[in-house]
Amino acid sequence: MPFHFYIAFGAFCNCSPVFVPVHVDVFVPTNPTDVFAGLKSNSSSFRRLLQLLVHGFTYTNQYWSPSVKEFQNYSYTAFSCDRGLSSLAIDWVGVGLSTRPANSSDVQYPTVAATLSRLAHHLKTMSLLPGVPPFRTIIGVGHSSGSGLLTFAAIVDGARSPFAAFILTSALTDAGAAPTASSPLIPSARDDIPLRWGGLDPGYITVPNRSIFYPPDSSAFSPRMQLFDAFTRDVGTVAMLAQTGVVSLVARNYAGRVAKVLGAADQFICVDDQCEDVAALSAAEGMLWPAAKSFELVVLQNSGHDLNLDFFAPAAFRTLVGFVEKFSH
Repeated sequence: MPFHFYIAFGAFCNCSPVFVPVHVDVFVPTNPTDVFAGLKSNSSSFRRLLQLLVHGFTYTNQYWSPSVKEFQNYSYTAFSCDRGLSSLAIDWVGVGLSTRPANSSDVQYPTVAATLSRLAHHLKTMSLLPGVPPFRTIIGVGHSSGSGLLTFAAIVDGARSPFAAFILTSALTDAGAAPTASSPLIPSARDDIPLRWGGLDPGYITVPNRSIFYPPDSSAFSPRMQLFDAFTRDVGTVAMLAQTGVVSLVARNYAGRVAKVLGAADQFICVDDQCEDVAALSAAEGMLWPAAKSFELVVLQNSGHDLNLDFFAPAAFRTLVGFVEKFSH
C-alpha cells in the first residue's frame, strides 16, 4: 500500500513516498450485498499524532494533495503539515499504486477497512521512515466512501480500534439512492478507457463525469481542476458500490471522538434541504455512535462534495485541522 508521508519536523515539512506491505486475514461475503455474512474481526499526553487520510470512490491519494504545481494551494497534507501535523495519504487496495487483485470482488468494505486498521496498528508500533518513531495517536480522516471505510472499521473493531478519532467528510447515513453499477454514469473501467484499463476485471468501474462532485455554481471552482480530476480519476469496484449502505450501521462500541464535515452545496448528499437543519442532522447522525466520547457535525456553506477541490477548500482545511487539534488533547 503506497502513500505520501508528510512529516512535520518543527518548522520544516518533508514528503516521502513509502510502500508498506499489509497482511489481513478477514472473511468477506460471497454476496457483497450481505455485508456481515461470515465476517469476523481480525483486529488485533500528545506526543506523536498522525492523520491517516483515506480518499473516496474512484479517487487516489492525490485527492489530499494534487500533484500539479498549479493546484498546490489545494493540498491538505501541505496545509496541515505547515501547522505541525503529520499525515499519510494512502491509496485503497485495488486503487492507484496499491495492489490490485485480479478479481474485483476481492475489493470490498471488509477487505479495505481491515487493511486500514492493520496499517493504523503498524503506525503505532513500528517506524516507517528513519528517525520517525511510532505514532502514539492515529486520527482517521476520510472523504466520501473513505469515510464509509473508516466507519466500517469502527463498527468491526469497536473498543479495540487503533483510531483515537475519526473526521468523516462528505458522508451521511441517509444520502439517498446511490447509482448502481448498471448506470451509464458508472461504466466498467475497461470499457471506458480500454488503453488504460482494458485488462481489468469488468467489476472494476469508474466515474467519467465528475460534475456531481462540485458545487452547482460553476464559478465556485476552477474548470481546470475539474479537468485534472477527470484525467487522474481511478477505479472502484461493483462490490464496494453494492456495500455503500454500510454507513447506516451503528458503531455500537467505538469509544473515540467523531466529527462529520459536509458541504452545503454537495450535490450528492445535501439534496432536498437535507443539510439545512444542522442540529437535527447532528442528532440523527450522532445516534449511530452511541459510545463515542463526543460527536460533532459541521456544514460548510458553499462547499461541494469534494471539499478539497473547490475555491472554498481553505475553510474546509481550517475546519479539519481544528478538529485534529481539538482531538489531540
